[in-house]
Amino acid sequence: MKSLIAGMQRWIFGAILVLVCFYVGTWLSLSVGLPLPGALTGLLILLAILFIAPSAEPYVARAASPLLSHMSVLFVPAVLGVTTYWTEIAQNGWAIGIAIIITTCISLGISAKIAEKLLAARHSSQGQNDD
Repeated sequence: MKSLIAGMQRWIFGAILVLVCFYVGTWLSLSVGLPLPGALTGLLILLAILFIAPSAEPYVARAASPLLSHMSVLFVPAVLGVTTYWTEIAQNGWAIGIAIIITTCISLGISAKIAEKLLAARHSSQGQNDD
């Protein structure tokens, strides 16, 4: 019974943290006029919190796991939007395809460079620790 209550407390703490980040991000985007959606701003705030306090990660993971397991349901509106605007998408298919390919290549390239720098830094710090 104690483990159930402890698990529930961890879930509640993680859910509150996620919701607070979402609402603070939404408020920040609207009040300051950021060109980012509030949900994305909240996600960046949550990322910063997880970098600052990594001990919060298990709580967030516990609260987010049920949502992530049913994530495909969240894509239903996007799929319906595609069917609604199918004629416009078909007319601009080449431009959309080129934009998707270019942005994917750019984001993969940036991700690869960041990963390369992080791994090089980790490798050099491990080399110093071994000495």
